[in-house]
Amino acid sequence: MNSILQDKKECFFTHSTENLDKHHIYFGANRKVSDEHGFWVWLAHDRHIQDSVHDTPHNNRTVDLYLKEICQEAYEEKHSHESFMKLIGRNYLEVL
Repeated sequence: MNSILQDKKECFFTHSTENLDKHHIYFGANRKVSDEHGFWVWLAHDRHIQDSVHDTPHNNRTVDLYLKEICQEAYEEKHSHESFMKLIGRNYLEVL
């Protein structure tokens, strides 16, 4: 499945096409759901892993919640809120 947030294989933040990692927006128990429904984005490696220079979804809760919120919004443009809640089990809209 393709990402619901990206059409191109490039870093979501920098648009770089080199050294990319696939970041699962809803990870842990929801990693498989993320793969099946396109709840992921491409990130440049230094924007994905713990990095002292960049805010990454793994070291900055605001970045993590931002991706979760916009992913939920994109999903709910085509599907219901109830459907999202069945998949993920938590509402991320307006949490920032």
